[in-house]
Amino acid sequence: MSERPARFVARVSSHVDRPSAVAAGVWTIVYVLVALTGQRFDTAYLGFGWQLIPWDILSTDPLRSVWYLHVQPPGWNLLLGVLAKLSPFTDAITLQVLMAAFGVAVVYLASRLGRRLGLSARAAAVLALAATLHPEVLKGAFEPNYELAVAALMLAWLVAVARLADERPRRRAFIVVSVLLTALVMTRSLYHPLFLVVVLGAVGLAHRSRIDRRTVAAVVAVPLVVVGGWMMKNEALFGTPTLSSWFGMNLQRAVIPVLPLDDLEKMHERGEVSDIAMIGPFGNYGLYEPVVKPCVPEHSHRSLVEPMRTTDPYSPNFNYECFLPVFDQAGSDAWAVIKKYPGTWWKGRMWSLRTTVAVSVMPSESKSIVMRSLDDVYSVARLDYRGVLSTEGWGTPIYGRLEAPTDFGLSLVAIYGLTIGLGVQAAIGWLRRRRIEARDLLHLLIGFSVAFTVVVGAVAELGEQARFRTVTDPVATVVAIGWIWQWARRRWVQRQAAAVGR
Repeated sequence: MSERPARFVARVSSHVDRPSAVAAGVWTIVYVLVALTGQRFDTAYLGFGWQLIPWDILSTDPLRSVWYLHVQPPGWNLLLGVLAKLSPFTDAITLQVLMAAFGVAVVYLASRLGRRLGLSARAAAVLALAATLHPEVLKGAFEPNYELAVAALMLAWLVAVARLADERPRRRAFIVVSVLLTALVMTRSLYHPLFLVVVLGAVGLAHRSRIDRRTVAAVVAVPLVVVGGWMMKNEALFGTPTLSSWFGMNLQRAVIPVLPLDDLEKMHERGEVSDIAMIGPFGNYGLYEPVVKPCVPEHSHRSLVEPMRTTDPYSPNFNYECFLPVFDQAGSDAWAVIKKYPGTWWKGRMWSLRTTVAVSVMPSESKSIVMRSLDDVYSVARLDYRGVLSTEGWGTPIYGRLEAPTDFGLSLVAIYGLTIGLGVQAAIGWLRRRRIEARDLLHLLIGFSVAFTVVVGAVAELGEQARFRTVTDPVATVVAIGWIWQWARRRWVQRQAAAVGR
């Protein structure tokens, strides 16, 4: 090996945390075993995924397709589309490698975060494995959905923030935090730009004595240009300066199904809600077409002019341009219901919060004995409790009238509660002392991120909460169980010291 490549390898090796790398290796072995024992990578989502531009369009013309995207931030569509276009392999092989890589990144970064939170190298690696072999997280590596990628971005920016505690952080280190947060916001609409503003504001305030004006300008410029530029693009093309044009329909889906049908019909008769509220959320455009003004798309790209997908004859293309006024009216209807029946809104939010700790049945139904065995082990660790998710009394339940037996992970309540509580404790300490230590800043940002995910997910969605939780499960598990481990270890040391003192 020549001198230059040798120096490069040595430099890269110096930045690799070996216990974390070992944990990533073990995770990879388990992943391969799950795959070899029957768990197949499922590409079905590519054909019907609401968040995706129709796959036959996206995979052949990714750049123009994403330019005309309005229902979602562009990150995930752009990544999948470009890879499908450039890869010489099949979509299944290409995307399985991608998702496995995100899984490796999640376990490695979870271990690094544990180290930054004060765990020993071995404890951090073991805990990272425990957090990421959780079947609800692991299953994300077998489908081309963005949960695992978003989990990796969440951990990456937290680790980047932790590195700012090192002596004399360079401007580049602050910019890396900004870039990673911007990537998160540009990948998943749940993380509103306000999330980015709050986090960057807290980081800047905590490091105000170590950050100059040029660095502040560079850090602010990244999201301002990228996020702001994308919103301006949507305003110019569609008259919608947002990252996700279907927010109104999402809100309708979260609120109106819970309202008793008699009340909904009375509001409709009085003209307080439109016909769209009576049709229901996220239907085929043909259902709404008779009750809206005639619409002809202003643009000619296929992603905007085809109301249905060719890859799945039953799945609408929600990026169809004529959906835009439907989305807006759905949002107005939802707000009308919220104002008139706040109790109904609250009932839906409580249902959503319960769903946050509901356990997916997918791992238990896997063909892989390894996946099913992991699910059996984790069902004990989660303290699964058999309960019921019911839509009894709902007016137009989107999941049908059901009284569904469901397992709820009781330990997840404790893990999330402790993680958020540690963040609140850190915030109170900062207010009292007027300064904050690096580890406390991490607890604060993690607690805020977890609370933001749970609360915003419950406020704006109905029934998707367990999927949202997949993003925060790794970080919450590392934080909560890591803190319990450190507390127990301190208590043991204190007792040993007391025993010696006698």
